[in-house]
Amino acid sequence: MKMDKPQDKDRMHLSRAQRERRFLYRQLADIIAKQIEEGHYQAGERLPSMDTIAAKYAVNKVTVRRAFNELANRGLIYSVPAQGTYVAERRSRAARPRGEGQLLTIGLISHVMVPGNTGLYHMEIIEGIRAELSRVNGSLVILPVRYVEPQIKILNMVLQSNLDGAIYLGGFDPTALTTMIEQGPPAALLDYQLRSVPVDTVVLDNRAGGYQAMEHLISLGHRTFAVVTGETDLPVSQERLSGVYEALDHFDIPHSQMTVIPGDFQREGGYEAMRKVLKMAEPPTAVFFMNDEMAAGGIQAVYTESSLKVPDNISIVGFDDTSWATATQPPLTTIRVDKGLMGSIAVQRIAQRISNPSHPPTTTLIPPRLVVRESTAPPRR
Repeated sequence: MKMDKPQDKDRMHLSRAQRERRFLYRQLADIIAKQIEEGHYQAGERLPSMDTIAAKYAVNKVTVRRAFNELANRGLIYSVPAQGTYVAERRSRAARPRGEGQLLTIGLISHVMVPGNTGLYHMEIIEGIRAELSRVNGSLVILPVRYVEPQIKILNMVLQSNLDGAIYLGGFDPTALTTMIEQGPPAALLDYQLRSVPVDTVVLDNRAGGYQAMEHLISLGHRTFAVVTGETDLPVSQERLSGVYEALDHFDIPHSQMTVIPGDFQREGGYEAMRKVLKMAEPPTAVFFMNDEMAAGGIQAVYTESSLKVPDNISIVGFDDTSWATATQPPLTTIRVDKGLMGSIAVQRIAQRISNPSHPPTTTLIPPRLVVRESTAPPRR
């Protein structure tokens, strides 16, 4: 793209008189802003590089960078790391005053909203979001995104959705998420933490949940275990596993007494993981699945693939306390998560952020709780 797209010579050069009256970067920002306003650069169009602009206007890159920052603060442009600077679809609504009783429009952006990825855990979170939005006169816009979506596409989708705020649910590429938080509407992270940028966050204390699950099994007398994780690169799996190891250490049980089996948070994955457990020369007396859906598959595998019984021969613990936990036979001992509360607090944080943009971001840690049912008992062998 050539930088001399606008033909008005008065816009193409910074005069000496202007240089004396005003900061160069503000002059440059005003020139580019006028070009955007007049349609020389369209929404979503990439601006020329900083080098190109610096050469065209006979200024240094520091001046161009400051001009870009000024334009970003006005909501006119946004930058995507390693890709360039683009014209924003609209000005940020963070600074737009909301009238009394005006509908609050919140976007829910997540890969778990893609068909086939949404489990009971996430549905209960969404119910909490909807309930709180109904209380504050709000509406929900669901924006499914895939892990492999280019970040520029996701950002454009968020900017074009006319949102007052955005809830980002679950994991994202940290670089892409940082850009969306900085360039998009007021945001809250739900069930995911990002330490590189200050943002309101609502997360479960996964470490405590993992600890409680293992502590319960140890208190029953179990000393050999299997733990079936979710995808091992997910923070939720890593945090829960960290809590498990903490419990082992607290009770002086060697880590070698536990086998870790990667899972996928799906029922079929739980079934296959339990098949591996049952094929061990000396199967453990207790298995902790990192969600209820996998635990349900694990219980099914015990009765389908062996003559063992739950909990007579093997105890099973799940996580989340979704409807899977009471649908299994026997009913599942699990770690309860107040998923509706998580969704509700995320909406509250965004509403507060819109009302008071300067308020320091907060992180809310939701405590889990052990719920004992009939799938766990002292070991009998």
